[in-house]
Amino acid sequence: MQDDPKNSKIIVDRRPLWIVIVDRLRRPLLLSLFFGIFLLLLNQEGPQDLSPDGYKVLCVFFLCVSLWSTNLIPLSVTSLLAIALVPLLNIMPASQAYAFFGNKAVFFILGVFILSAAMIGSGLSSRLSIWVMENWGKTPGKLISSIYFFGALSSCFMSEHAVAAMMFPILIGIVESLNLKKGESVFAKALFFSMAWGCIIGGAMTVLGGGRVPLAVEILEKVTNGSSTIGILDYTWFSFPLVLLLLISGWLTLITLFPADIEDIEPARKTLMEKFKTLGPISFQEKGIALAMALTLFTWFGYGDQLGIANIAIISLVALFSFNLINWKMVEPHINWAIILMYGGAICLGEVMASSGAALWLSQQVFAGTVQSSTMFLISIALLSILFTTFMSNSAVIAILLPPAISMCSAYDISPALATLTVILPSNFAFILPIATPASALAYSSRYISLGEMVKAGTLLALFGMGCYLFLLFVYWPVIGFK
Repeated sequence: MQDDPKNSKIIVDRRPLWIVIVDRLRRPLLLSLFFGIFLLLLNQEGPQDLSPDGYKVLCVFFLCVSLWSTNLIPLSVTSLLAIALVPLLNIMPASQAYAFFGNKAVFFILGVFILSAAMIGSGLSSRLSIWVMENWGKTPGKLISSIYFFGALSSCFMSEHAVAAMMFPILIGIVESLNLKKGESVFAKALFFSMAWGCIIGGAMTVLGGGRVPLAVEILEKVTNGSSTIGILDYTWFSFPLVLLLLISGWLTLITLFPADIEDIEPARKTLMEKFKTLGPISFQEKGIALAMALTLFTWFGYGDQLGIANIAIISLVALFSFNLINWKMVEPHINWAIILMYGGAICLGEVMASSGAALWLSQQVFAGTVQSSTMFLISIALLSILFTTFMSNSAVIAILLPPAISMCSAYDISPALATLTVILPSNFAFILPIATPASALAYSSRYISLGEMVKAGTLLALFGMGCYLFLLFVYWPVIGFK
């Protein structure tokens, strides 16, 4: 079938020719600019108080930050480039640089992705989400709350990316069954904001909500040569007041900014019931995966420090495959290989920045003489983490900001673990722009939310998040003796 010529449109670009050419060539021009500056810097003499290897690491760091922040090439490809440049510039032997793909953080993240994929592929996660929304979403306000809190709770035990990806098609079905108009329906905006915010906030509660915490802990252990770490239970103990306060703040923001503009959601409830019926009775496979997930969680929280959380994840996966509860074809589409590739490069860059002295030198240039107290140093780091998260992936923020922050701990007499949490927690405030996390990107891609609305509401929630962090810094952490 050919397009109807009556409905076809011809759009004439009336901009000057040079502007059109620059716009079309923007990506290659920016890439050429960044790589050109990188090569130019490499051929310059470094600072007197920095080793030659340290200066070369700073050049690689500049290139990676430029590429991560602009997303001109995928984040994972930038990380691979960092790993390749380290041995090419004789900063570290190739065998040592490439070995960072074998660290325990990468295997733990891979295990979490496969466990999440097992729940999605078997239909168990969809069954749970539809059941929650159908039973606790009998009014517009209750439906919004059920989506918000279910996303938060699920992201405590699964990757927030996977939870958002699981819930997104269900929400699309709901808004279509209610014939909600894109860009106009306040209720539709609330639905997608509740999904994104719930997943983001819940993902900050435990180390299972995303790869940021394992990545940060691995960098912390590498930079401090294993003298400092954050256990799986320690992280939740240190962070849960912030998450609970932010969860309440997010819910209040949601119902205040986006009050429901409809009263009848019966068509949506019928859609959910139809989807639930198509799933049929719970299968043996779903029961087996649910049992394996429960045992894995119990072992992680009870014996994670002794047995190693990556080892537990791998044993769980072997059990699932051995009992034929999952197969590779079932889980492979749900594994984010790009994230896994990114972490190896990020850990490698963090290690060479610390060992070469580049991280310490960079931190001294930024903070020495300007930030005098340890409290102001931590607040500055937290603000930088929020700022960076607004414009780039929060995983990239960890790789960029954590090594310099840890290198300054001795100067300000604070523990590296405290600095690490100060980078991790604000990096979770990925509410403002879609680029920061897939949950926000999915919500924006629905086209029911405008960029302006995301910036306005997200900025308000990020400010609440900063207030919650200050509560930890000035009240909660001193009370429990964490400093």
